[in-house]
Amino acid sequence: MNKRVTVYPMISDEMLNNPGIGFTTAPGLMGDPERIVDNRGEAQRKYKFAEDSRTYNHPDSKVYFCSVRWRDIETVKGSYDWSVLEEKLDYAKSLGCTAVVRCSPYALSDEDDIPSWFRAEYPEEPEFPFWRVDPLATPYAAYWSDFIKAFAARFDGHPLISSIDLTIVGAWGEGGGTEFLTPDAIKQITDAYLDGFKITPLQALLHDPLSIRIMNERKAKVGFRVDCLGDMGGFHGDQWSHMTDFYPQNIQNFQMGDAWEKAPILFEACWHMNDWYLQGWDIDYIIQETLKWHISSFNNKGTVVPEPWKEKVKAWINKMGYRFELRKFTYDSKADVGGELNIDALWANVGVAPIYHHYPLAVRLTGQCRSYTLHSSEDIREWLPDEDIAWTESFSLPDDMPAGEYALEIGIETGVKEIGNIQLAITGYQDGFYPMGKLFVERGRQANGKADEL
Repeated sequence: MNKRVTVYPMISDEMLNNPGIGFTTAPGLMGDPERIVDNRGEAQRKYKFAEDSRTYNHPDSKVYFCSVRWRDIETVKGSYDWSVLEEKLDYAKSLGCTAVVRCSPYALSDEDDIPSWFRAEYPEEPEFPFWRVDPLATPYAAYWSDFIKAFAARFDGHPLISSIDLTIVGAWGEGGGTEFLTPDAIKQITDAYLDGFKITPLQALLHDPLSIRIMNERKAKVGFRVDCLGDMGGFHGDQWSHMTDFYPQNIQNFQMGDAWEKAPILFEACWHMNDWYLQGWDIDYIIQETLKWHISSFNNKGTVVPEPWKEKVKAWINKMGYRFELRKFTYDSKADVGGELNIDALWANVGVAPIYHHYPLAVRLTGQCRSYTLHSSEDIREWLPDEDIAWTESFSLPDDMPAGEYALEIGIETGVKEIGNIQLAITGYQDGFYPMGKLFVERGRQANGKADEL
């Protein structure tokens, strides 16, 4: 008789390193640097977040931020050299990371100008703040939209890209000067992103209300990014701050409060965390606000985390993005070659956001002769936080599978060896999978149209 086996995995509260979430990586603090300094050049005592951390004074990470310039890619009008971005993605992969990508139209220095062929067409720079070319008298919107279309055609669905910044105008594409564009131009650029990126998630800066309105009207899967997290009065004292005024109001004014359900929410530090610490700003308040806004990742600009905040940051990381606990796992102890393996499980996402990539949930069966990986039809992007997730599925075993004893394991695959599989918040991680028990596969005999009981 086929017996059902139930396993209750041991839940872990250890920090996990998973793609697309947590702090962005800090390559300058990896390895064993001889000396650690903060952003102001002051020497700091070396410490690690965990004994096996590869990064000092900063959490380990599996997400990397890379920015590339338009001028370096479209060196000839209508011709694109993507090697600059591909090299940065290869570097991210070498670190075991996926990448948040930003293509910037221009910045403020001469070396960050628009492409040289565009500058040759329009040598005059306008008086408009944050602009390198006249937004009304030049075909900026058409040229930049063509670039975005080519970018999307090449990189939508790329396995190393966790998400992409939706940049419209301004220095580093951060939105300054959007008010000088016509509504048609803003729509042209926004549509280029929304039409081109159907797989890779997008996030928009909360700057331009018209582009955000277009996204909402199209019900597009776009999250948001804000670049001054932590400001508790660095610009205007107690009269105004990003944390108490700008962000909570704009998230609601732009109707982006539910954006996290379909696309990531990213934050970048205003100045650096060390500045927050020296200013005496309330780290507990800052962290709680980000969790309320369903943060997936935080860019600390590769600088140190103040050691007195280490434990608070560890707890923060354990809530950022997705964090999957497998609470209960029930399966058939025996199955027929070519028959069905029935599994029931109870999961919980104890983070504050979903996972935004369709990574496959997989069952691996490993015997003496060979291993089989069975992929689930479950879409784990639908595993929202604060909900019990019941998973029931029947897997068909191969007809040519040798009978015998198999180790049954569960995992979520990323498909990129250097990144590895998703870490679950349970113990027992082995080679990307978690052992659940043994499965006995036998070659059943057919009688009266039914397999004999094992």
